[in-house]
Amino acid sequence: MKIAILNNLYFPYERGGAEKVVVAQIAALQNSGQEVFVVTTKPYGSRPTIPGGPRVYYLESQYFSLGGWPLYLRPFWHLANIFSWRKYRRLRAILAAEQPDRVITHNLMGLGFMAPLAIRRLHLPQEHWLHDIQLLHPSGLIVLGQEHRVNGLGARLYQAAVRRLFASPKQVISPSRWLLSEHDKRGFFLSSEKSTGPWEKDPCPTAPTKGRRNFLFVGQIEDHKGILFLVNAFKKMAGNERRLVIVGDGQKMKAAQKLAGSDRRIEFRGRLSGAETKKAMAEAAWLIVPSLCYENYPTVIREAHAAGLPVIAAA
Repeated sequence: MKIAILNNLYFPYERGGAEKVVVAQIAALQNSGQEVFVVTTKPYGSRPTIPGGPRVYYLESQYFSLGGWPLYLRPFWHLANIFSWRKYRRLRAILAAEQPDRVITHNLMGLGFMAPLAIRRLHLPQEHWLHDIQLLHPSGLIVLGQEHRVNGLGARLYQAAVRRLFASPKQVISPSRWLLSEHDKRGFFLSSEKSTGPWEKDPCPTAPTKGRRNFLFVGQIEDHKGILFLVNAFKKMAGNERRLVIVGDGQKMKAAQKLAGSDRRIEFRGRLSGAETKKAMAEAAWLIVPSLCYENYPTVIREAHAAGLPVIAAA
């Protein structure tokens, strides 16, 4: 069976948990003997090189520079992303040439939300995996104290356009009941088969391994991940017996380092490989997930469970 995987980010541009899910999914499919190819995005003018792995089609996208755009211009980018005929035609041509037996879609921000229309018009079965609320709000985030934004007039118009383009894929898979319910109550995927993954059944360690004293943060160094809140809170802790180890990168790295100042108990390790992150987890007493946005099931929590590492997380 030939399977197409669509996700907006892939090597070497991966950022977070959704990309880890995609990589694991590709490996599982290939190990079971399936033929897999990937459609994703890349910055304009870049020439990524893939060391082995599946065939990859890269579509150029301004998604990578969006963070540097003025706020008043971003709605225009999102409008273009919803109705990108150029990406629609390119994606339809790829799928028509490849003729996959099945299409699995993940995050499509930057690939264009007309992708499901292209899939549907080629009569290909689509399986969609939810990772966040990017179909409900262009930011993909519900931030604490700003819950009303996802129900505002602009958000409802956005949802109406996206909902019409997505229609009802054959199957929709969500990592949490909460995320699925947020889409259900806004009329998404009315006739799709829906399910939640096995994530919520994972056992959660409750006590740290004796002798470990480090708090560990693993993730994007961004406001909504609560990194500045975490550094500020840790600085108020007395004593030198604890350390805060921060793994990851992002736009708030310099701000976090400035806030940490001369506190030698706070260590920034930057972005690490999977093996290096596992080693950091093996040395930690707790994983800290201080998100200020509504998460559904961060991949890092599941990785911590697998490592036997207890988690302290924002409610």
